[in-house]
Amino acid sequence: MTSTPTTPLLNKESRDRIRNFLGGFASGAASTLAGHPFDTLKVRLQTEGSTGRFRGLTHCFTTTIKEEGFFALYKGATPPLIGMSIINSCMFGTLNIVKSFIHPDKSKPISLPEIMLSGAITGWVVSFVACPIETVKSKLQVQYSGIKLYTGPIDCISKVVKTQGIQGLYKALIPTGFQRNSLWAYFGGYEMANRYLKKEDGTMTVGRSFIAGGVAGTCFWFTNFPFDVIRSRIMTQPDIISETAAKESGKPMTNQLKYSGMIDCAKKIYAIEGWKGFWKGFTPCLLRTFPANGATFVAYEFVMKIIPSS
Repeated sequence: MTSTPTTPLLNKESRDRIRNFLGGFASGAASTLAGHPFDTLKVRLQTEGSTGRFRGLTHCFTTTIKEEGFFALYKGATPPLIGMSIINSCMFGTLNIVKSFIHPDKSKPISLPEIMLSGAITGWVVSFVACPIETVKSKLQVQYSGIKLYTGPIDCISKVVKTQGIQGLYKALIPTGFQRNSLWAYFGGYEMANRYLKKEDGTMTVGRSFIAGGVAGTCFWFTNFPFDVIRSRIMTQPDIISETAAKESGKPMTNQLKYSGMIDCAKKIYAIEGWKGFWKGFTPCLLRTFPANGATFVAYEFVMKIIPSS
């Protein structure tokens, strides 16, 4: 009596897509835990504008700790802890799908230009997921001591939607798209570092994956930081508050947003702060990028190893 071979529930392509989404989810959580304090400092320096609240990175760090305590560095961590897991899950999953369309011939290795093109396309797709999540994160990060407009992420979403509609969470979509477009440099940088750092047998150690991830993050931020400043300013600008809402909340009334869009924001930054305004917060960003992105790829590669593709 011969046994009938069982048919797998999922084909190899479907399993690979699920693996990529799960790997991205783990990488997002690892990235947030490793890099969020630096991200908070980055956003605070980016959004202070011409107020002169902080004299630099060290002053921002010490003032934050002194006035608000160490855990203030993790303000707004809940949205990215959940959100970055979702964003990275979509990022790695979408990248895998885009690569399969751009490079359908699996018998040949995918080229570096094809990887970079896949990253650029993925960046614009992921922006639709990233923009509202990072808007909430940024608004919570710039709540200073004694000024608490939102009690948490749900309250923040509720108030933004109430005053501006759902589009209020997407005000920075265009600069987010340009910023995320630099995934061409992110995945291109990782691939180049990966090829250089691989051992003779083609494997990567945890340490080498961490370094390759750090290189990827550095390539990413060097190619998009001005757009990141612009989107941070748009994301954290004061909400539109009606006279009635102002009386109810005790917040000052605002009839219009400070920035009408990406171009308007860029013009105002340049007019007041010059070119330096587009690079505020770059130092903590670079300090963050190695541990955060190193952890991203270590977590991703770990999941790829423990979940078989077939």
